[in-house]
Amino acid sequence: MAEDRKLTDADIEALSAALHERIIQDFYRDLGRGLWAWFWKAGLLIMISIAAYGGLKGIK
Repeated sequence: MAEDRKLTDADIEALSAALHERIIQDFYRDLGRGLWAWFWKAGLLIMISIAAYGGLKGIK
């Protein structure tokens, strides 16, 4: 009862295109997450730097 399945060239191209699209979507999603994380850390660093500068300037 084993079925003899065969893929046509069109099937292979469709699978390849779908896989390619998914890889691209995953890449850009991960890239976006990385950029947002970097912006978040940079923003926090800037805010802490401004607060430290204001604190040191107020002490003098």
